[in-house]
Amino acid sequence: MRCFALVVLCFVATALAQEVPEVNWGKCPELEPTPEEQRSKGEVIQQCLEKNPPPAEGASLTQEQIDKHRETITTCALKTEGWFGADNKYNYQRAKKEIQSKKMKPEAQILAKHDECSKEAQDNFADNPIAQVQLYQACMDFHITKICEIKITPPAGAEAAASA
Repeated sequence: MRCFALVVLCFVATALAQEVPEVNWGKCPELEPTPEEQRSKGEVIQQCLEKNPPPAEGASLTQEQIDKHRETITTCALKTEGWFGADNKYNYQRAKKEIQSKKMKPEAQILAKHDECSKEAQDNFADNPIAQVQLYQACMDFHITKICEIKITPPAGAEAAASA
């Protein structure tokens, strides 16, 4: 399991010709996507953006509209990559196997958090698979970032744009 939200946001930023943040993968360099993974993920995101184009540039958008579009693209990408079964449930076992396949030094800690996060997500959102995955991914992103000591540096223009 990667820091999926970060990866998706980086690919969306790339697809929209925006700068991407710099990521120091800390204790878990195995999480850094390979060029092939980047290309593949980029293609999936591009397909999802073509199916669900972003609002017109310059359009007045609410945060709710932005969040909804991000959710639509993320859900599309997960479905395209086969993370949901025929029953529309997220494949937590696949996520666990992906963690194990990376052979990270803090694997035991990350697997323990996988178990905690997946249980929390399934308990809190048993009937809402999208909300369930959002909680699981946010939970895992938080713990992986902390355990692996991942540092994210925003693109140079991001701070200037935010203060404008």
